[in-house]
Amino acid sequence: MSTQKTLIGVLLGMAAGAALGILLAPRSGKETRKLLRDKGNRAKAELDDLLDQGHERWQKMRKRMVERRNMTKEDLHDFLDFMAAEGADLKERVTNRGKASTAEQASQN
Repeated sequence: MSTQKTLIGVLLGMAAGAALGILLAPRSGKETRKLLRDKGNRAKAELDDLLDQGHERWQKMRKRMVERRNMTKEDLHDFLDFMAAEGADLKERVTNRGKASTAEQASQN
């Protein structure tokens, strides 16, 4: 069987299924059309929101890449030094918080 015949068969099957679904639906045609229209509008609104979110994320990522492209070697070293200092500070705070929590638990027992 050729691909074209298979595709025609699938499309005819989908059309027949859709027609039977509408004919055998428990709602009237008017209600069904309204329901389909409402679902279509909701789907379109959700897709629009997702596209907007994707565009915003793309814009942010693009801006970051342009900023990073323009960083000099000195800027990069300064940034890495800053991140290392922040990491050391974070490690110290976590360690101190863990020690305080352990001491508090020991005093409660």
